[in-house]
Amino acid sequence: MHPTRREMIQFCLGGLVLLNWPRLGQAATSTCRLSPVQTAGPFYLEDALLRQDITEGRPGTPLRLQFEVLQLDGCRPLDDAALEIWHCDAQGAYSGVGADPSRFLRGVQITDAQGRAEFRSILPGYYPGRTNHVHLKLHLGERDIHTGQLYFPEAVIRPAMTQAPYAHPGQHWTPLERDYVFRRQDGDQSVAELVEDGEGYVARLTLVVDARS
Repeated sequence: MHPTRREMIQFCLGGLVLLNWPRLGQAATSTCRLSPVQTAGPFYLEDALLRQDITEGRPGTPLRLQFEVLQLDGCRPLDDAALEIWHCDAQGAYSGVGADPSRFLRGVQITDAQGRAEFRSILPGYYPGRTNHVHLKLHLGERDIHTGQLYFPEAVIRPAMTQAPYAHPGQHWTPLERDYVFRRQDGDQSVAELVEDGEGYVARLTLVVDARS
């Protein structure tokens, strides 16, 4: 049996490592704008593992997900928070559905002293009604202080969706403007910066949360 998320967090909190990557361009310098709360969806599980690489061999374009977490009060970095992410594979499937014991493309990282956390994954696929996205939750101690999603600039990722392993015969890709969550829950504030890094992509997103809530 896998350790629970909370058990892994309690065991590993002392082993934080500062991540060496540039400060995100989305981070505010003087004022912060609270990141929008968005639905967790039906595929959230309580037992994600504390790990940086969440691919588990799933095919797809390599993706590094870099997050910077700031407190609404003063734009100060939020450290020692557990950032949990999950997303579908290239064909739009989530792990752990029904009796499926797998946990691919799910994981937790602890923010460092600069409020940063990084994951290694693949570019998510899509499914009817939803464009490419990553789900996330932020935990501070025993509290869930933020639930949101990350989206991608569609001009960059759309060409990849016509190639293997992403192409779905007979199924149309959903653009941002037709994604019902993106439209209704301020998704335009959760679009990541996306750059190529030679192997695949790096997606960067700043999260601003109210740690007092």
